[in-house]
Amino acid sequence: MKRVIRMIKKYNKFLIVSHKNPDGDSIGSQIALALGLLKMGKKAYIYNQDPPTDRYCRFKKVNLIHTDKKDFDEEVILIVDSAEIERIGSIKDELDFTKPVINIDHHISNENFGTINVVKPNYSSAAEIIYELLDKLIKLDKEIATYLYIGILTDTGSFRYPNTTSHSLRVASKLVEYGVVAAQISEFIWFTDPPTRIKLLGDVLQSITLHDKFSIMYVTKKMLEKRGAREEDTDEFVNYGLSIKGVKATAIIKEREGGKLKVSLRSKNGVNVQELASEYGGGGHKTASGFTTKCDLETLKNELEIKLAKVVNSQ
Repeated sequence: MKRVIRMIKKYNKFLIVSHKNPDGDSIGSQIALALGLLKMGKKAYIYNQDPPTDRYCRFKKVNLIHTDKKDFDEEVILIVDSAEIERIGSIKDELDFTKPVINIDHHISNENFGTINVVKPNYSSAAEIIYELLDKLIKLDKEIATYLYIGILTDTGSFRYPNTTSHSLRVASKLVEYGVVAAQISEFIWFTDPPTRIKLLGDVLQSITLHDKFSIMYVTKKMLEKRGAREEDTDEFVNYGLSIKGVKATAIIKEREGGKLKVSLRSKNGVNVQELASEYGGGGHKTASGFTTKCDLETLKNELEIKLAKVVNSQ
Protein backbone atom coordinates (compact mmCIF):
# COMPACT_ATOMS: atom_id res chain seq x y z
CA MET A 1 0.00 0.00 0.00
CA LYS A 2 2.86 2.39 0.81
CA ARG A 3 4.26 2.02 -2.73
CA VAL A 4 0.85 2.86 -4.20
CA ILE A 5 0.58 5.96 -2.03
CA ARG A 6 4.04 7.11 -3.16
CA MET A 7 3.10 6.49 -6.79
CA ILE A 8 -0.12 8.48 -6.47
CA LYS A 9 1.67 11.38 -4.82
CA LYS A 10 4.38 11.35 -7.48
CA TYR A 11 2.23 11.31 -10.63
CA ASN A 12 -0.68 13.47 -11.79
CA LYS A 13 -2.61 11.65 -14.54
CA PHE A 14 -4.31 8.31 -13.85
CA LEU A 15 -6.28 6.03 -16.15
CA ILE A 16 -8.66 3.81 -14.15
CA VAL A 17 -9.94 0.61 -15.78
CA SER A 18 -11.84 -2.47 -14.65
CA HIS A 19 -13.34 -5.66 -16.00
CA LYS A 20 -15.82 -5.95 -18.86
CA ASN A 21 -19.50 -5.99 -17.90
CA PRO A 22 -18.73 -3.98 -14.74
CA ASP A 23 -20.60 -4.80 -11.54
CA GLY A 24 -21.34 -2.72 -8.47
CA ASP A 25 -17.91 -3.26 -6.94
CA SER A 26 -15.97 -2.27 -10.04
CA ILE A 27 -18.22 0.73 -10.72
CA GLY A 28 -18.24 1.94 -7.12
CA SER A 29 -14.50 1.41 -6.66
CA GLN A 30 -13.57 3.20 -9.88
CA ILE A 31 -15.77 6.20 -9.21
CA ALA A 32 -14.63 6.53 -5.59
CA LEU A 33 -11.00 6.29 -6.67
CA ALA A 34 -11.48 8.89 -9.41
CA LEU A 35 -13.27 11.28 -7.03
CA GLY A 36 -10.48 10.84 -4.50
CA LEU A 37 -7.78 11.60 -7.06
CA LEU A 38 -9.69 14.64 -8.31
CA LYS A 39 -9.98 15.85 -4.72
CA MET A 40 -6.18 15.67 -4.50
CA GLY A 41 -5.90 17.90 -7.57
CA LYS A 42 -4.93 14.98 -9.83
CA LYS A 43 -6.45 14.10 -13.20
CA ALA A 44 -8.38 10.82 -13.47
CA TYR A 45 -10.19 9.16 -16.36
CA ILE A 46 -12.29 6.00 -16.08
CA TYR A 47 -12.22 3.82 -19.18
CA ASN A 48 -14.13 0.51 -19.49
CA GLN A 49 -15.06 -1.76 -22.36
CA ASP A 50 -18.73 -1.73 -21.32
CA PRO A 51 -20.97 0.97 -19.80
CA PRO A 52 -22.73 0.60 -16.43
CA THR A 53 -26.04 -1.25 -16.54
CA ASP A 54 -29.32 0.55 -15.89
CA ARG A 55 -29.20 -0.60 -12.27
CA TYR A 56 -26.38 1.88 -11.59
CA CYS A 57 -27.38 4.72 -13.89
CA ARG A 58 -29.49 6.22 -11.10
CA PHE A 59 -26.26 7.33 -9.42
CA LYS A 60 -25.06 10.71 -10.70
CA LYS A 61 -21.34 10.09 -11.00
CA VAL A 62 -21.63 7.14 -13.38
CA ASN A 63 -21.10 9.80 -16.04
CA LEU A 64 -17.42 9.61 -15.09
CA ILE A 65 -17.24 6.18 -16.74
CA HIS A 66 -16.33 6.26 -20.45
CA THR A 67 -16.23 3.61 -23.16
CA ASP A 68 -13.86 5.66 -25.33
CA LYS A 69 -10.37 6.76 -24.33
CA LYS A 70 -10.32 10.05 -26.26
CA ASP A 71 -6.93 11.77 -25.95
CA PHE A 72 -6.23 11.18 -22.26
CA ASP A 73 -2.48 10.64 -21.89
CA GLU A 74 -2.10 8.83 -18.59
CA GLU A 75 1.08 8.49 -16.58
CA VAL A 76 -0.17 5.54 -14.52
CA ILE A 77 -2.75 2.81 -15.19
CA LEU A 78 -4.89 1.67 -12.26
CA ILE A 79 -6.60 -1.68 -12.85
CA VAL A 80 -9.31 -2.39 -10.31
CA ASP A 81 -11.22 -5.61 -9.50
CA SER A 82 -9.67 -7.72 -12.27
CA ALA A 83 -7.89 -11.00 -11.58
CA GLU A 84 -6.10 -10.97 -14.92
CA ILE A 85 -5.41 -8.53 -17.74
CA GLU A 86 -7.73 -10.36 -20.13
CA ARG A 87 -10.71 -9.55 -17.87
CA ILE A 88 -10.66 -5.91 -18.94
CA GLY A 89 -11.65 -6.99 -22.45
CA SER A 90 -10.80 -5.41 -25.78
CA ILE A 91 -9.49 -2.17 -24.27
CA LYS A 92 -6.38 -4.15 -23.28
CA ASP A 93 -5.03 -3.61 -26.79
CA GLU A 94 -5.32 0.16 -26.44
CA LEU A 95 -3.32 0.51 -23.23
CA ASP A 96 0.38 1.33 -23.01
CA PHE A 97 1.79 -1.23 -20.60
CA THR A 98 5.23 0.38 -20.65
CA LYS A 99 3.68 2.76 -18.11
CA PRO A 100 3.37 1.77 -14.43
CA VAL A 101 0.40 -0.49 -13.68
CA ILE A 102 -1.17 -0.60 -10.22
CA ASN A 103 -3.25 -3.75 -9.74
CA ILE A 104 -5.85 -3.47 -6.96
CA ASP A 105 -7.97 -6.57 -6.45
CA HIS A 106 -9.51 -9.03 -4.00
CA HIS A 107 -9.71 -12.23 -6.09
CA ILE A 108 -7.69 -15.20 -4.87
CA SER A 109 -6.98 -16.10 -8.51
CA ASN A 110 -5.27 -12.75 -9.23
CA GLU A 111 -2.20 -13.16 -11.44
CA ASN A 112 -0.24 -10.25 -9.90
CA PHE A 113 0.27 -8.68 -13.31
CA GLY A 114 0.95 -5.15 -12.10
CA THR A 115 4.08 -3.14 -11.54
CA ILE A 116 2.62 -2.86 -8.04
CA ASN A 117 0.07 -5.39 -6.79
CA VAL A 118 -2.31 -4.79 -3.91
CA VAL A 119 -4.26 -8.05 -3.76
CA LYS A 120 -6.25 -8.89 -0.61
CA PRO A 121 -8.33 -12.07 -1.08
CA ASN A 122 -9.57 -11.85 2.51
CA TYR A 123 -11.44 -8.63 1.66
CA SER A 124 -15.01 -8.77 0.40
CA SER A 125 -14.49 -6.30 -2.40
CA ALA A 126 -12.11 -3.99 -4.20
CA ALA A 127 -14.02 -1.16 -2.54
CA GLU A 128 -12.71 -2.22 0.87
CA ILE A 129 -9.16 -1.86 -0.43
CA ILE A 130 -9.89 1.48 -2.10
CA TYR A 131 -11.35 2.69 1.20
CA GLU A 132 -8.08 1.94 3.00
CA LEU A 133 -6.09 3.64 0.26
CA LEU A 134 -8.17 6.83 0.09
CA ASP A 135 -8.42 7.05 3.87
CA LYS A 136 -4.63 7.46 3.92
CA LEU A 137 -4.62 10.08 1.16
CA ILE A 138 -7.61 12.39 1.70
CA LYS A 139 -10.45 13.29 3.98
CA LEU A 140 -13.37 11.19 2.78
CA ASP A 141 -16.75 12.80 2.14
CA LYS A 142 -20.33 11.65 1.64
CA GLU A 143 -20.03 11.36 -2.14
CA ILE A 144 -16.90 9.21 -2.12
CA ALA A 145 -18.28 7.14 0.76
CA THR A 146 -21.46 6.48 -1.21
CA TYR A 147 -19.62 4.82 -4.08
CA LEU A 148 -17.42 2.80 -1.74
CA TYR A 149 -20.57 1.63 0.03
CA ILE A 150 -22.10 0.57 -3.31
CA GLY A 151 -19.04 -1.61 -3.95
CA ILE A 152 -19.15 -3.35 -0.57
CA LEU A 153 -22.95 -3.69 -0.54
CA THR A 154 -23.15 -5.38 -3.93
CA ASP A 155 -20.15 -7.72 -3.60
CA THR A 156 -21.40 -8.97 -0.24
CA GLY A 157 -24.99 -9.33 -1.52
CA SER A 158 -26.22 -6.86 1.08
CA PHE A 159 -23.93 -8.49 3.66
CA ARG A 160 -25.43 -11.96 3.08
CA TYR A 161 -22.53 -13.72 1.33
CA PRO A 162 -19.77 -15.66 3.13
CA ASN A 163 -17.23 -12.97 2.15
CA THR A 164 -18.88 -10.60 4.64
CA THR A 165 -16.44 -10.10 7.51
CA SER A 166 -16.20 -7.97 10.62
CA HIS A 167 -13.90 -5.72 8.58
CA SER A 168 -16.53 -5.33 5.85
CA LEU A 169 -19.12 -4.32 8.43
CA ARG A 170 -16.77 -1.91 10.19
CA VAL A 171 -15.90 -0.18 6.93
CA ALA A 172 -19.57 0.01 5.91
CA SER A 173 -20.39 1.50 9.31
CA LYS A 174 -17.71 4.16 8.91
CA LEU A 175 -19.04 5.02 5.45
CA VAL A 176 -22.54 5.50 6.83
CA GLU A 177 -21.07 7.93 9.36
CA TYR A 178 -20.09 10.12 6.39
CA GLY A 179 -23.77 10.46 5.54
CA VAL A 180 -24.34 7.54 3.19
CA VAL A 181 -28.08 6.87 2.93
CA ALA A 182 -27.93 3.07 3.10
CA ALA A 183 -31.67 2.46 2.61
CA GLN A 184 -31.80 4.59 -0.54
CA ILE A 185 -28.81 2.84 -2.09
CA SER A 186 -30.38 -0.56 -1.43
CA GLU A 187 -33.65 0.62 -2.98
CA PHE A 188 -31.94 1.95 -6.11
CA ILE A 189 -29.95 -1.25 -6.63
CA TRP A 190 -32.27 -4.03 -5.49
CA PHE A 191 -35.85 -2.75 -5.52
CA THR A 192 -36.45 -0.95 -8.82
CA ASP A 193 -36.63 -3.87 -11.25
CA PRO A 194 -38.44 -3.39 -14.58
CA PRO A 195 -41.36 -5.77 -15.32
CA THR A 196 -39.32 -7.46 -18.07
CA ARG A 197 -36.78 -8.66 -15.50
CA ILE A 198 -39.44 -10.08 -13.18
CA LYS A 199 -41.13 -11.95 -16.02
CA LEU A 200 -37.77 -13.27 -17.20
CA LEU A 201 -37.03 -14.45 -13.67
CA GLY A 202 -40.20 -16.52 -13.76
CA ASP A 203 -39.04 -18.22 -16.95
CA VAL A 204 -35.57 -18.92 -15.57
CA LEU A 205 -36.91 -20.35 -12.31
CA GLN A 206 -38.95 -22.80 -14.39
CA SER A 207 -35.66 -24.12 -15.82
CA ILE A 208 -34.19 -25.12 -12.44
CA THR A 209 -33.25 -28.76 -12.02
CA LEU A 210 -32.64 -29.97 -8.47
CA HIS A 211 -30.00 -32.56 -7.67
CA ASP A 212 -28.44 -33.90 -4.49
CA LYS A 213 -27.05 -30.74 -2.79
CA PHE A 214 -26.88 -28.62 -5.97
CA SER A 215 -29.06 -26.98 -8.62
CA ILE A 216 -28.66 -25.81 -12.20
CA MET A 217 -30.68 -23.32 -14.24
CA TYR A 218 -30.24 -21.59 -17.58
CA VAL A 219 -31.14 -18.54 -19.66
CA THR A 220 -31.50 -18.91 -23.43
CA LYS A 221 -31.48 -16.24 -26.11
CA LYS A 222 -35.08 -17.19 -26.84
CA MET A 223 -36.07 -16.42 -23.24
CA LEU A 224 -34.48 -12.98 -23.49
CA GLU A 225 -36.18 -12.26 -26.82
CA LYS A 226 -39.56 -13.38 -25.51
CA ARG A 227 -39.44 -10.87 -22.63
CA GLY A 228 -37.59 -8.10 -24.45
CA ALA A 229 -34.84 -8.42 -21.86
CA ARG A 230 -31.04 -8.24 -21.89
CA GLU A 231 -28.39 -10.40 -20.26
CA GLU A 232 -27.80 -7.71 -17.64
CA ASP A 233 -31.37 -8.34 -16.46
CA THR A 234 -30.22 -11.75 -15.22
CA ASP A 235 -27.81 -10.30 -12.65
CA GLU A 236 -28.25 -12.01 -9.27
CA PHE A 237 -30.58 -14.71 -10.68
CA VAL A 238 -27.97 -17.30 -9.71
CA ASN A 239 -28.65 -16.65 -6.02
CA TYR A 240 -32.17 -18.08 -6.29
CA GLY A 241 -30.64 -21.48 -7.05
CA LEU A 242 -28.58 -21.26 -3.89
CA SER A 243 -31.51 -20.21 -1.70
CA ILE A 244 -33.17 -23.63 -1.98
CA LYS A 245 -33.11 -25.76 1.18
CA GLY A 246 -30.36 -28.37 1.07
CA VAL A 247 -28.54 -26.79 -1.90
CA LYS A 248 -24.83 -26.11 -1.32
CA ALA A 249 -23.85 -25.06 -4.85
CA THR A 250 -25.60 -23.75 -7.93
CA ALA A 251 -24.89 -22.79 -11.51
CA ILE A 252 -26.66 -20.62 -14.04
CA ILE A 253 -25.82 -21.03 -17.74
CA LYS A 254 -26.41 -18.01 -19.96
CA GLU A 255 -26.59 -18.50 -23.71
CA ARG A 256 -24.77 -15.88 -25.79
CA GLU A 257 -24.19 -15.22 -29.46
CA GLY A 258 -21.78 -17.41 -31.43
CA GLY A 259 -22.38 -20.54 -29.40
CA LYS A 260 -20.80 -19.07 -26.27
CA LEU A 261 -22.09 -19.89 -22.82
CA LYS A 262 -21.41 -17.85 -19.69
CA VAL A 263 -21.61 -19.75 -16.40
CA SER A 264 -21.88 -18.27 -12.92
CA LEU A 265 -21.22 -20.53 -9.94
CA ARG A 266 -22.18 -19.89 -6.31
CA SER A 267 -21.76 -22.00 -3.17
CA LYS A 268 -22.04 -22.04 0.61
CA ASN A 269 -21.16 -24.22 3.62
CA GLY A 270 -17.48 -24.36 2.65
CA VAL A 271 -18.01 -25.73 -0.86
CA ASN A 272 -15.33 -24.48 -3.28
CA VAL A 273 -16.52 -23.76 -6.84
CA GLN A 274 -13.46 -21.72 -7.84
CA GLU A 275 -11.54 -24.85 -8.81
CA LEU A 276 -14.38 -25.97 -11.07
CA ALA A 277 -14.39 -22.58 -12.81
CA SER A 278 -10.62 -22.82 -13.33
CA GLU A 279 -11.08 -26.11 -15.22
CA TYR A 280 -12.79 -24.05 -17.93
CA GLY A 281 -10.30 -21.18 -17.83
CA GLY A 282 -12.33 -19.08 -15.43
CA GLY A 283 -11.84 -18.01 -11.85
CA GLY A 284 -13.09 -15.87 -9.01
CA HIS A 285 -13.62 -16.74 -5.36
CA LYS A 286 -14.18 -19.95 -3.46
CA THR A 287 -17.92 -19.26 -3.19
CA ALA A 288 -18.46 -17.09 -6.28
CA SER A 289 -16.79 -17.92 -9.58
CA GLY A 290 -17.52 -18.15 -13.26
CA PHE A 291 -16.28 -18.88 -16.74
CA THR A 292 -17.18 -18.56 -20.42
CA THR A 293 -16.92 -21.43 -22.88
CA LYS A 294 -18.08 -22.44 -26.34
CA CYS A 295 -20.31 -25.49 -26.14
CA ASP A 296 -23.80 -26.86 -26.62
CA LEU A 297 -26.01 -25.86 -23.68
CA GLU A 298 -27.33 -29.35 -22.98
CA THR A 299 -23.83 -30.86 -23.22
CA LEU A 300 -22.45 -28.33 -20.74
CA LYS A 301 -25.39 -28.83 -18.42
CA ASN A 302 -24.70 -32.57 -18.34
CA GLU A 303 -21.01 -31.94 -17.66
CA LEU A 304 -21.82 -29.58 -14.80
CA GLU A 305 -24.18 -32.12 -13.25
CA ILE A 306 -21.30 -34.59 -12.99
CA LYS A 307 -18.71 -32.04 -11.83
CA LEU A 308 -20.94 -30.32 -9.27
CA ALA A 309 -21.93 -33.68 -7.82
CA LYS A 310 -18.23 -34.38 -7.18
CA VAL A 311 -17.64 -30.91 -5.76
CA VAL A 312 -20.49 -30.94 -3.22
CA ASN A 313 -19.84 -34.50 -2.11
CA SER A 314 -16.08 -34.18 -1.71
CA GLN A 315 -16.12 -31.20 0.67
